[in-house]
Amino acid sequence: MRSKPSTELTNAAALFPIGTVSEQTGVNSVTLRAWERRYGLIKPHRTPKGHRLYSEHDVERVKQVLVLLEQGIPVSRVRDVLDNRVAPPALRLASSVETDDPWRHYRQQMVRFIHKMDTRLLEQTFNEAVSLYSLELVAKKLLQPLYYDLAQQQQWLSATTADYAFFHEFLCARLSSRYLQHNSRANGKRLLLVNTQATTKHVETLLLANTLSQHGYLVSLLSHYITLEHLPLVLERTAFSALLVLGDAVNLAQLQSLITLYHLPAFVSDTEINSLANQHLHNLPSELAEVSQALDLVLETAVV
Repeated sequence: MRSKPSTELTNAAALFPIGTVSEQTGVNSVTLRAWERRYGLIKPHRTPKGHRLYSEHDVERVKQVLVLLEQGIPVSRVRDVLDNRVAPPALRLASSVETDDPWRHYRQQMVRFIHKMDTRLLEQTFNEAVSLYSLELVAKKLLQPLYYDLAQQQQWLSATTADYAFFHEFLCARLSSRYLQHNSRANGKRLLLVNTQATTKHVETLLLANTLSQHGYLVSLLSHYITLEHLPLVLERTAFSALLVLGDAVNLAQLQSLITLYHLPAFVSDTEINSLANQHLHNLPSELAEVSQALDLVLETAVV
């Protein structure tokens, strides 16, 4: 008499590997494993070989975790909020900064290590933050505000220019390394990401490259001293699914010519676009967490 299949086997079609969950939620695999091991936030199934498989309930729980983190709830307290189904506790002025306000805690650490120009400890802080939170959230709450503050500070106090330069070089090196690592495993559509403003948009461009490559897109990055005039030969040589342009003063007429000539949609930042007049020209969302979804929606049906 044949025995009944186990619940795990009968539900196999509803289980997802960690890479799929990472793409669906935008949370990298390292962070998902950290949330499981250190905080018990999710409890995936395991295959006989030990591979993690996540249910649709697990995926929804990851999304709930992201919502709470976005509201400022420390990761160490998220499980209590979810499991007890209580309203998130109001964040008070922290007597323990590390517990109640992780972003302030990380910022204080980073500032201290920037002042000491201690790359090793700065990297440890960076790695800890991105192991517990998505890179998009770390960028929004920590990296970008600190980077912009240091950039402004050097303008009125030139003695602090070295602080800005040190942090700029650190971010460029660390984000470049992460982008190349994710890009080596990407197997999705190919994108050309162009920064037309050199240094002023370099960190922003690298953050975007990280987000897209982690989502599975194969990103070719042109981040220095590029203008639209430099692109025809590149587009002639290689077929891309989309062109992404970062810059404050993009020539839309010139960009429209590239779209028409090379049959690909384009996305542009910091420029007002009339979507009715330019059906294949799109605004990049200002929130990193929304970029991949916006590209997915356009590229699923793109016909230029």
